Amino acid sequence: MPIYYVKPDSDNKFPDKDTAPVLEPADGLRAVNIPTTSIQYFTRYWWMYAFKGDDSQEVTAPGNLPNLDIDYLQGLIDQQGKQIEQQAKNIESLKTENKSLKSANELTQQGLMEAVDYLSSQLTSASTTTDTGSAATSSAAPASSAASES
Repeated sequence: MPIYYVKPDSDNKFPDKDTAPVLEPADGLRAVNIPTTSIQYFTRYWWMYAFKGDDSQEVTAPGNLPNLDIDYLQGLIDQQGKQIEQQAKNIESLKTENKSLKSANELTQQGLMEAVDYLSSQLTSASTTTDTGSAATSSAAPASSAASES
């Protein structure tokens, strides 16, 4: 059973509401034994407990303590809320990064298209020059072929 130290109120009947329980002894603090199953209740609602006697290390829990299940669920809700906020920030960051990547992609595509256009124009002018030379050779070939056949 863990021992907590609390400051008693002026009547020595309840722990002082303004001074939270601690695990180390100190002047003016009173030792109380808290069952392991009651630690969560005691650490949250210590001021609601009553001392069993003037010198007793035992306290009595009131019958009107709030349900810890609600506190537990509220804690989960708060934790999930923080996770949702973090995910929303991550989504915004990813959207910004996506826009940047799209912009870079468009610039790359534009550069590639310009390069393709330039190379195509170079191939076209080289092809025109080669085609003219080929045409002269082609027309000469049939004449020589015809001469060799006679």
